[in-house]
Amino acid sequence: MSEAISSKPTTKPSTAGKRWLDIIGRILVAVIMVLAVVGLVVNVAVLVGVWTAYGPARSAVTDVSTTMTQALQVADKGMVRVNGYVQNARQTLTQVNNEAAQLGDRAKTSSPLITTLSQQVDSKLAPRIENARMTSVAIHDAVVKVNSALVALNRFPGVTVPTLSNQLSSVSDRAQEAAAAAQDLRVTLANIKAGIVTKAESAVMQVTSRIDTPLARIQGLVNTYQAKVAQVQERVASTTNTILMLILVTAVSLTLLLIIFSAGLVLLIYVCWQYVRFGRFPSLRVVSAS
Repeated sequence: MSEAISSKPTTKPSTAGKRWLDIIGRILVAVIMVLAVVGLVVNVAVLVGVWTAYGPARSAVTDVSTTMTQALQVADKGMVRVNGYVQNARQTLTQVNNEAAQLGDRAKTSSPLITTLSQQVDSKLAPRIENARMTSVAIHDAVVKVNSALVALNRFPGVTVPTLSNQLSSVSDRAQEAAAAAQDLRVTLANIKAGIVTKAESAVMQVTSRIDTPLARIQGLVNTYQAKVAQVQERVASTTNTILMLILVTAVSLTLLLIIFSAGLVLLIYVCWQYVRFGRFPSLRVVSAS
């Protein structure tokens, strides 16, 4: 009898201990559940942020690409115009040389060919050289714009599109050199007409050669630069497509990972909630119907 009486008090502490352990266990699981809920909220926020940032990122790349494409088109069309102006100017020089050959080295001051030469220089040669110079300045501005956009594009990881060189600045210098020689040709023709210069053919061809040399250099530079611009256009197009694809793949990959992680958090929240309510974890075994 005494043994039975002495054994009863030991059951109460044991039951109380189990209750405390159960309460502590539920509190810990509840804390884990709260953390899982916070993680789920953060996960959803990140998912929304990914697709919120996707649009501006794609637009930024597209805007930079569009700016470069437009500037490259301006440069390409400008070089075509410069080449045309220079080609026409050189053809005019050929006509001037042919007419100067008709004058000979003993031209008469009253010869109408001198007036014709002056008109060709004033109405054809000089304006075409000036047009080439002005267009080359516009091309240079377009190239500066392209290089600024390329610097922004090259900030993306793995993107290396070389910038355009500053060779076009020398086109304007050569055109200025040709314009100065054209002005000398005007003076030479005036001196021939005034009788100051007697050897007309030699004097004219000496100046026209000074005009033709920088014009030939301009054509060489333009032809070289056109090839470089075409290469940059191809690189910009391919690089833009690659960047846009990487942005899309990154967004989709992050979305899939976040969805999987969210599903895991939802399952964790469900398991924790069941333990908090019933004091035990639910069985997640799949019962197959036999």
